Amino acid sequence: MKNAGQARRSCFATVGLALMFTLQPGTAQAQSAVDLQVGSWSVPGPNLSFYSAGLNRHLWGPLDYSVRGHALVDADSSARSLFALGPELSLLRGARVVVPYAVGGVGLAVRPADSPEFAALWHAGLGIELNPLDWFGLGLEASRFAEDGGFQGFWDLQEDDRRGWVFSARVSLRWGARPAGPIGRRRARTPPSGSGRRGPVSPEPGPSEPVGDAGSGLARLIVETALEAMGEPYRWGGTSTDEGFDCSGLVWYAYTSHGLAIPRVSRDQARIGHPVAPEIAMLAPGDILLFSNRRGVVTHVGLYIGDAEFIHATTSGGVRVGSLDGDGDASDSWYLERWVGARRVLE
Repeated sequence: MKNAGQARRSCFATVGLALMFTLQPGTAQAQSAVDLQVGSWSVPGPNLSFYSAGLNRHLWGPLDYSVRGHALVDADSSARSLFALGPELSLLRGARVVVPYAVGGVGLAVRPADSPEFAALWHAGLGIELNPLDWFGLGLEASRFAEDGGFQGFWDLQEDDRRGWVFSARVSLRWGARPAGPIGRRRARTPPSGSGRRGPVSPEPGPSEPVGDAGSGLARLIVETALEAMGEPYRWGGTSTDEGFDCSGLVWYAYTSHGLAIPRVSRDQARIGHPVAPEIAMLAPGDILLFSNRRGVVTHVGLYIGDAEFIHATTSGGVRVGSLDGDGDASDSWYLERWVGARRVLE
């Protein structure tokens, strides 16, 4: 019983922390959403109706976090019903127009009997989401739910703990999706100069001041430093040739190697310097290229090296050179479609 009491207190603390982080004021660029789900929980005996509502916030990269309330309702026997509140993590939701996603979470649950009984409610599942508008999404989801009456964990359930699949439909309403910097994801497109492809155009790119002689010389050194890292492996958080690089770590390494202090992470790199219209003819070596596979959030950066090419650290190929002119491989085409802007640090 002592272990169960400790587990119960831990579950309360987890829900409380999730509420605190989800309800705190967000940054200007953070995307938030509310969503509703309706479905059915297939368990021994009559199936239970499933209802769920959540408040979601963007966490990092492809991850969102939320606090969700679940209601598993037996219309014939309230003692079989279950009501829960707890945190949930989701992967890739809202990232593209049509996208598969994954979810998982835990909640503190109560059965409304004469003497209320508490339990943990674990769930994990997969779904597919259609996002026809920036602010609206529809999804279908299949999740495995498990009632944990002893607070032992989903890996150590008791025989009488209910478990089964929930099949549900989801509706999402989003707001607060603002660009990380002056350039967003969905913009009017015009053909970039020197390219037969269509590229995104910033609504307020501002004048592209030419880089001076001193800046051009420094840009060559920065580009050379980045090119010396060719073939290095990808490593999340990596900033050196000893450990590998992530995308923003490579840009940070190239700049700071020559005494220029720039932010470490992509969302901050997307704000520095001056905006440059995302047209190949307007770019200069050393410009930081911005990419996004998620509304309103820069999720990848690269360094322009000239001749419609850029160097970047990718999860699949490590540090490599990509092309902006449409003549590259399928990977380059994927990034080109998600090119949303550029920033110029050098003058």
